[in-house]
Amino acid sequence: MESAAASALLKSVMGRLFMALEKEYSKHKGLAQETHSLQQDLRMIAAAMDDQLRVLGRNDARNAVARLHTEEMLDLSHDIEDCVDRFLHRLTCNNHKRGSGSNGAGPGASSMVRRMAHELSKVQSRSSFAEEIQKLKRRIREAHQRVMDIKSIVDVIAGGQPTTGAMSSSATAPCRNTCNPVGIGEPVEELLSLLDEVEGEPEQMRVISVVGFGGLGKTTLARAVYDSPGAKGKFSHRAWVTIGTSPERDSGILHALLQQVLPKDAIGVDGQHDLEALLKEYLKDKRYLIVMDDINMEQWSIIRSTFVDNGTSSRIILTTTIQSVANMCSHGNGYVYKMNTLGEEDSKTLTFPGFRSPELEQGSESLLGKCDGLPLALVSVSDYLKSSSEPTGELCAKLCRNLGSHLKERDGHYSFSELRKVLLDSYDSFSGYALSCLLYLGIFPNNRPLKKKVVIRRWLAEGYARSDSLRREEDIADENFSKLIDQNIVQPVDTRNNSEVKTCKTHGIMHEFLLNKSLSQIFIAKSSRDHPRLGINTNARHLSVHAGELTESVESDEELSRVRSLTIFGDAGHAICYVRKCKLIRVLDLQECNDLDDEHLKYICKLWHLKYLSFGSNISELPRSIEGLHCLETLDLRRTEKKFLPIEAIMLPHLAHLFGKFMLHRDDVNSVNKMTKLQKFFSSKKSNLQTLAGFITDESKGFLQHIGHMKKLRKVKIWFKHVAGSSNYIADLSQAIQEFTKAPIDRDIDRSLSLDSEECPENFLSSLDLKTCSEGSKYALRSLKLNGELHRLPPFVTLLSSLTELCISSATLTQGHLSALINLNRLLYLKLVAYKLVNFEIKHGAFPSLRRLCFVVKSVTSALPTIEHGALPNLISLQLLCQGLVGLSGIEIKHMKYLKEVTINSGVAIQWEQAAKNHPNRPKILILRKVNPMESEEPERPCAIREQREISVAQTTSLDDGLDSSLNKMRLSKPSSSRLQVFVHPVVITATEAAPQSSLANL
Repeated sequence: MESAAASALLKSVMGRLFMALEKEYSKHKGLAQETHSLQQDLRMIAAAMDDQLRVLGRNDARNAVARLHTEEMLDLSHDIEDCVDRFLHRLTCNNHKRGSGSNGAGPGASSMVRRMAHELSKVQSRSSFAEEIQKLKRRIREAHQRVMDIKSIVDVIAGGQPTTGAMSSSATAPCRNTCNPVGIGEPVEELLSLLDEVEGEPEQMRVISVVGFGGLGKTTLARAVYDSPGAKGKFSHRAWVTIGTSPERDSGILHALLQQVLPKDAIGVDGQHDLEALLKEYLKDKRYLIVMDDINMEQWSIIRSTFVDNGTSSRIILTTTIQSVANMCSHGNGYVYKMNTLGEEDSKTLTFPGFRSPELEQGSESLLGKCDGLPLALVSVSDYLKSSSEPTGELCAKLCRNLGSHLKERDGHYSFSELRKVLLDSYDSFSGYALSCLLYLGIFPNNRPLKKKVVIRRWLAEGYARSDSLRREEDIADENFSKLIDQNIVQPVDTRNNSEVKTCKTHGIMHEFLLNKSLSQIFIAKSSRDHPRLGINTNARHLSVHAGELTESVESDEELSRVRSLTIFGDAGHAICYVRKCKLIRVLDLQECNDLDDEHLKYICKLWHLKYLSFGSNISELPRSIEGLHCLETLDLRRTEKKFLPIEAIMLPHLAHLFGKFMLHRDDVNSVNKMTKLQKFFSSKKSNLQTLAGFITDESKGFLQHIGHMKKLRKVKIWFKHVAGSSNYIADLSQAIQEFTKAPIDRDIDRSLSLDSEECPENFLSSLDLKTCSEGSKYALRSLKLNGELHRLPPFVTLLSSLTELCISSATLTQGHLSALINLNRLLYLKLVAYKLVNFEIKHGAFPSLRRLCFVVKSVTSALPTIEHGALPNLISLQLLCQGLVGLSGIEIKHMKYLKEVTINSGVAIQWEQAAKNHPNRPKILILRKVNPMESEEPERPCAIREQREISVAQTTSLDDGLDSSLNKMRLSKPSSSRLQVFVHPVVITATEAAPQSSLANL
């Protein structure tokens, strides 16, 4: 199942190798023949390995042989990639030196010597490269032979017969600690309430999907509901089937169900079709409750036609670890119940059911933080502690340090065997570059959320989204990230306007497992309190340094030749000095580095192959030598104090994403030659810039005059500075915005624009005016954010017929603002931030496409929005973050038939919870509450980890940068019930955004 990805991964990497050789060394016949032979060997051996591994891993779960083979192929592919990079590095650096190395030296003996030396180095380089190719060929053949040998051994032992699983219809759920489950009372009540119909709604069958990461207690919860007196009393026909990975799952599921609902002698049929017909006939007039534990999409798609809605309010409960399976199975009138981890007190109760002491609680704090509220992890720790003579805080601290070793396949304590299996099941579902993406999560500390787009840009820079197909690398990277979310390995922490994940966090115990996998495979070398010495001579591909704890010396450049990324958290110490030794590094993430200074930049600016670069707050001046970063694709300056940018940074040929808040350097703007040079660069279409977020404008031309020539630009953010008495300034701004938003009429272009006029006079934005598009063109803008004093909306907003996301922030918003938006029929997300609303009424038929609506109103005395019946027919998320919200405030949600979630301030929870119970969809109620901002100043604390764990995963809508500073100082607290969930916007998330503070923050 997974083995085919090995050949795909190798083919992708080797494709680069062959293209490079064909382009640069096609005249060298011997080398060309060797590479052709290697290509043929690779194709044949990869195909043969795929065939043999399919036999070895005939059951759905990957066996240990296939797992080791995948890891070996991953390491081999990295070595092939290193070979290519070293080759290209020599070539590009030599060409670069030759192109700039004459320095006036005339012809003669010295010139001839240089040419002879160059030719000699070419021959030596070819010879060295040919030897590396031979070594790679031997390793590929050896890998193939190992698989063939193991296959022969397995055939002898197993007699050539595959092992099979068994379908279970046992009444005993395969889950530990089911006798006295902890923290399950409210979830049971929640699911029991879903077994009933809402008053006034028709009786119909519903599918309830219980979803979450392995070990959360999905089976325990389903069993508690199934065996409850309430369920037994409501359903005369019940059945429980544990599906798992049985190869006979299709007919086996139906047979197991029939055994429980029919007498054994009444079955008397064989074959899936007959079983399905018999079950359908028998259940057609019955009210039944069926639980199918651990189901996948393939299994459900085959049997779902058996269950027909017969108007008896029957219920089907499914458990799964896959979010997309839960969504699909419960699509329509079903319900998805997402499992939450346990809170702090429940975690202690489960881990220490008997003896408790202050010393034990203090010593176990970090250990419980790593378990992250996962019941199976906590039970495993509890069993381990029980095996000792006396559990102590010191023993817990030791277990915390060595927890990763207990999660290994062969070396771990038996208490962790079931947890290991759950973690390996998740790990085994990844291979190829997707496996690299999974292991990559170990680079980051697990006590703070990750930004999705940052992770994806790093993957792209590392080359972890390559494909031999025609698909875009960005799409592949996005799919790999979506798979992590879908399998609940990564938890969403905050989502964007379109429900796309914005920030996320890896499950604590899974992070520990992945980190130790990465370390053992020499994929990552890490220095931290738990890993105090970094194995710098291990040829790791990724270095992760925490708080300057890297102290080992490096004697040669070759020892860091495999390093592709360096990420520093806290003080860099000596680690930053190693940058100069990482010749082929692609990612340098210094955003959270505290002691970087301008002196270090001279080494950084020599890293030719660097593709991703981010700086922290210590950098004040970006040198012009940054032009040496030829391959740079992402430059993130959001955390720096940098205000002026040299044109050398803008003119980097591969730069695609530029983040910060800056202006062009004054010397450059005032230089006619440099401005002409920049103009020619953009006019000749050499720029690859797609994101410019963002720049500051004033009366000088700067970026404004060049926007129209940046043809690949897709996202722009602009801060306006006040310029007194300059009518030309307004005209230039309008012209620049028009050039950016204009597109051919037959093309749909995804563009985003953010305008901030906080420092400008009232109605500054309203004075912007765009001309009517010429024939054959249109205004193409998907997302627009406006922040400033808006007495009326800019006239051009009504022309943006393709707009799908709109955020408006102003001190006062009136019905006039709302009326101006009435023709934006494609709008999917609308966010309105104001001190007060005046006569705000959303009328019948308004916003027919809108899916998410958010109000942020700071005044306690402000009138609240009125929503007529028939408005917002497709709304799924409503956020009412209004200080003056009293009860329901006249808002009826029952008529919003697709509503799934409502977010409100604390204080009115009871009324909204009752309204949710009377809604057919039972929407989630999410609560925001403010906390003391000083509580968030120490993100490293274990309590910060536990507080973040309480978030309502995948239920929140993003609070946009620059518009919601007033909501930044929020934090999670324990929900009072499973229905009533608390959502906040933690400072530990927004601190890395460095978003400009809105004036509304102080209201």
